Amino acid sequence: MLTLLIAVDGSQYSDRAVDYALARAAATREGVHMHLLNVQTPIAGVNVKLFISKESQQTHYREQGMAVLAGSRGRLSEAGIEHEFHIGVGDPGHVIVEYAGSKHCDEVVMGTHGRGFLGSVALGSVAQRVVQLASMPVVLVK
Repeated sequence: MLTLLIAVDGSQYSDRAVDYALARAAATREGVHMHLLNVQTPIAGVNVKLFISKESQQTHYREQGMAVLAGSRGRLSEAGIEHEFHIGVGDPGHVIVEYAGSKHCDEVVMGTHGRGFLGSVALGSVAQRVVQLASMPVVLVK
């Protein structure tokens, strides 16, 4: 069975990665299992821990992640594709690679650009980091 990890950030680029994964699933003769992953950047700042409880932070990450994953989850369900989803927190490149390894994914599929507070300077850095760290093939969808 082919196992794919699709990194989803809610951008048009990750939508294209889902398109690619759906086409890949349609073209394969073996079964396909997909993992959707959204990575939330940790809330930063020294005072954050003083004013926002860990439970509130976790709730925030879960709500934001579920909102981002909703469209992709719906598309895979409509296509009849077996899938799981996960919301990670941390450095996106590391979280993506660690999750893909833990789920024994055959490929990582992701858009070449995403959304981040650093703007276009950092947008390609996540994909670049995943390519550097991953032991499995990484498909970058433009």
